[in-house]
Amino acid sequence: MKEKFTAEQLDNFWRDPANWKTGIYRCPADPRVIVPKRIKWMGWTVNFSHRYAWPSLLLIIVLMAGPLAILALKGFANTPVWFVVLVAEVVLVCLVCWHYASPKRYE
Repeated sequence: MKEKFTAEQLDNFWRDPANWKTGIYRCPADPRVIVPKRIKWMGWTVNFSHRYAWPSLLLIIVLMAGPLAILALKGFANTPVWFVVLVAEVVLVCLVCWHYASPKRYE
């Protein structure tokens, strides 16, 4: 059974300077794979002590680069279709990161 964490506990993990080394977040106690960056409005980062950190990062890169590369190979680079797909990917990744970084998921 998964351990339940309060939003306050997760925030305390995130705020602890010992969990941030040269801008990289590493906290084995934090169950989140994706967490807010040190300056929250700048987006999200990966909890590199989580076992799914590298697979998650690789998946995000593939999901972002894959469709754009396919469109570029088909001759759609720098077309409205390419830019619409780019914007849609960015919005989708932001929503997924926001969802997975939310402390409410772990309560």
